Amino acid sequence: MFNGTVSRAALLAGTTLSLALPLAGAQAQEATTVLDEIVVSAGEEKIAIDTPQAVTVVTQEQIEASQAATLGEILDAIPGVTTINADNPLGQSLNMRGIGGALSSDENRMIMQVDGVRSFFEAYRSGSFFFEPEMFKQVEVLRGPASSTLYGSGALAGTVSARTKDASDFLEGDDTVAVRAKTTWDSNGNGSRNSIIAAMKPLEDIEFLANFNYGRYGNYDAAKGKELGNSLFTDLSGLAKLKYTFGTDRDQSLTASYFNINKSGNGLYDQITYEPMFGYADQEISEQQGRLTYENAFAGNDLLDLTAQLAYSETKRELDDITYRNPWDGQPAFGLEAEYVYKTWQGKLQNTSQIEFSDSALAFLTFGVQGHYRERLNPRLNPDGSTSHGASSHPEGESRMIGAYGQAEVILFDRLTLIPGMRVDYSRLSPGEGVSLRDDVSDTAFSPKLAAIYELTPWLNVFGSVSHTERMPVIDEAFTGGGFTDLGKEKSNNFEAGFGFKFDNVLQDDDGVRLKVTGFHNDVENYLYTTFDHMAGGAITTAIEDVRIQGVEVEAGYASPTWYGSFGAALTRGDNLSDDTYLETVAADNAFISVGYRFEDYNLDVSWRSNFYARQDRVNNAGSETGGYALHGASLSWLPEEGWMAGAEVRASVTNIFDKAYTPHLSGTEGKGRSFKLSVAKTF
Repeated sequence: MFNGTVSRAALLAGTTLSLALPLAGAQAQEATTVLDEIVVSAGEEKIAIDTPQAVTVVTQEQIEASQAATLGEILDAIPGVTTINADNPLGQSLNMRGIGGALSSDENRMIMQVDGVRSFFEAYRSGSFFFEPEMFKQVEVLRGPASSTLYGSGALAGTVSARTKDASDFLEGDDTVAVRAKTTWDSNGNGSRNSIIAAMKPLEDIEFLANFNYGRYGNYDAAKGKELGNSLFTDLSGLAKLKYTFGTDRDQSLTASYFNINKSGNGLYDQITYEPMFGYADQEISEQQGRLTYENAFAGNDLLDLTAQLAYSETKRELDDITYRNPWDGQPAFGLEAEYVYKTWQGKLQNTSQIEFSDSALAFLTFGVQGHYRERLNPRLNPDGSTSHGASSHPEGESRMIGAYGQAEVILFDRLTLIPGMRVDYSRLSPGEGVSLRDDVSDTAFSPKLAAIYELTPWLNVFGSVSHTERMPVIDEAFTGGGFTDLGKEKSNNFEAGFGFKFDNVLQDDDGVRLKVTGFHNDVENYLYTTFDHMAGGAITTAIEDVRIQGVEVEAGYASPTWYGSFGAALTRGDNLSDDTYLETVAADNAFISVGYRFEDYNLDVSWRSNFYARQDRVNNAGSETGGYALHGASLSWLPEEGWMAGAEVRASVTNIFDKAYTPHLSGTEGKGRSFKLSVAKTF
């Protein structure tokens, strides 16, 4: 009964609904299976529509088709996810399910990780992630708190998990060397991006990949040629990855990787709200990660499937020639030069067991421990040559965390799946220089959950989950204002429910339709948020006693050997129940629809996409309202399989075709005007 069940059961919560967008490269006989292909960070393939969580994957084909220059451009097709300042590579932040604002501490409510290594950058009036899309082969977005069990306590909004490319992605058959070169041009800002990837397999058990990327962009325009400024920057990045496979059954591997991303330019100090009063600075932002991962599948032993990982990551924002001066004394409040740095050591050990109790009962058990040591630094150069450390909005400090987790997945009669899970995390914060408090602050968070999915018929399933999530304050919150604020933990009770449809051979042979609808309701106690207090003259963190966030998300897709399309929509409501006001970090209701056609005889794919955003008037200040708007785009891709161009990829697209003027809700500036993109890639 359970033949092939490993690939359909949700061993972990990280599963995804893969819709019709990747079909540009699919063959006719693959039209329906592409809809069901899913990817999990743990490495198991599962059928997403048969799992009790709202998760979406962006595949490598989708990343290439989007011609993305920023992570925000990759994530813009995911219901419930909004990128703040999506076009600005130096000031992007995320909003997921109504969580994520310009000055709030929401980066800790969502987990960002690359190759299983968490990235964290909580900086007041600055962006939160600075990744290079050209390095990624897929990005998974797990929405909601169910991901807390495996990824970390407090992930109320969800988790974004990206995987970098491997040498095996470019080597075919007996190839030992492959080289891929790519160049992209963007008319808006006259920007260009260039990438080269070298993949090698000198020995049967060893593979190596090296990736180098360089880009340069001018200031892009809003609609009607309005120059926005603040977007001139240079982008330089590289990735190196070495993998060694060994063992009698080749069931073990050791992977070492390192990447460094560097973005630099001159722009506003405040990259989030675009407040000009804080002046300008020369800026250099870097994101680096070193990782060593050991995996052992223990062939023939269902009780052992082990992963061990050790990693170091660092995110840094360096500012020179800071122009801001205090209006009351004319002194440089932020220093002449400043650094905002997070340095993190982290490790994880995880094992998965498969137990078959009978012909009708199968279980997967996952247990693990995870920990980190993080240091937050903020040295500032004063006019007299001395260095000061931190500020009310940027306190220095150290964070230590150790967590243990367990999750079971029990499959009964091949129709009912139960997923209980529990995570316990212990956190200790230590104040750094410039913080008046000298005592450590510690606490423990508990995050239990129970999810279930039942297959009513071969084409219909229903699912639901209940979970409790706790989030402990981070350094910025606990030590804001130069001292300790006894904030306590956030506590959230969460409920999700939904259903999924799947039909094959609907309008013609080898086509398929998929639909997934998810509703969610979160009751949050002690909801922490950071604001600028003009009376105190600095940032402060306070708490709302009761917050309610609820909404619904829809994902649907159709695929055939020629036609394909997708639809997504999100409606979210957030309320401050304590003050009977709105929660103003909620994005506008939105929906998207896309349709495409593949000319199989010519390896040519054309598509059209429309994004719709509703007016957002659920705000407490009329000045925060934003109007509704619609954006349209078209794209074309040609992937020849024969002749001297075989192996090449030619893509062209135009976004905001009608040059619509708009300001996305939560973003600090107008959106990008009409833009033409052209990219050419070739694998040798």
